Amino acid sequence: MRSNLRKLMCNRVLWGGVIGAATLLPLTVALAEIAVGGEGVVVVRVEEDWQLVLNEPGEAVMSPQFHTVMSPLCHADTAYAQVSWNYRELFDFAAGGLQLQSWGEDYAFGFADVREDPLSEDAETITWTQSLSTDGARVRFAVTNGQSLTWGTFGGSDTYIDIPISCPSLYAYSPAVSAANSMITFGSNRVTSLKITQVRRYGQNDELLSVDDTPIVIFEMDAELF
Repeated sequence: MRSNLRKLMCNRVLWGGVIGAATLLPLTVALAEIAVGGEGVVVVRVEEDWQLVLNEPGEAVMSPQFHTVMSPLCHADTAYAQVSWNYRELFDFAAGGLQLQSWGEDYAFGFADVREDPLSEDAETITWTQSLSTDGARVRFAVTNGQSLTWGTFGGSDTYIDIPISCPSLYAYSPAVSAANSMITFGSNRVTSLKITQVRRYGQNDELLSVDDTPIVIFEMDAELF
């Protein structure tokens, strides 16, 4: 797919606004339409299914803590969304819960605290979907379909944050960028695995363009340590 990427243009424009709890003076990135084989391919939504397997969460020390990243571009240098799991770091650190963040380079566009309670169940498996969608004027990052013994059902229509970039197509998105920038930040000994289990791309009118079931492993504990 990457070899067919003919043209990618990024232009920066300053503007102002507000997302979540932060005041914005962000950079906007305009992504030109990317041609493949002479025809324009417009991707308006991408979805990643994630799975975290915990072997022994530590409620007393709020462990483990990890973050997952998703970018509408073929890198995470200009604009991306991040979720901090089992901790919140903007703008003051607090253990537990989960926080959605919108970033441009090293500047936080905004954030949204979703919950505050810690992970506390032994041998728990957590699954969720994180997605990017574009209407051409801005990109929305969302967490949906969350399932956890500790947190129950989480995510949905109110669990989102906007990335203030103009992006007509998400064709440059790559799950490799998500994998390369996501990690266990604390307490990896309490994690059996963290992986992306499926990636889906959608076109206009909710047309399913592709499904990739190849697992992408972000972290996996050495089998000898089980």
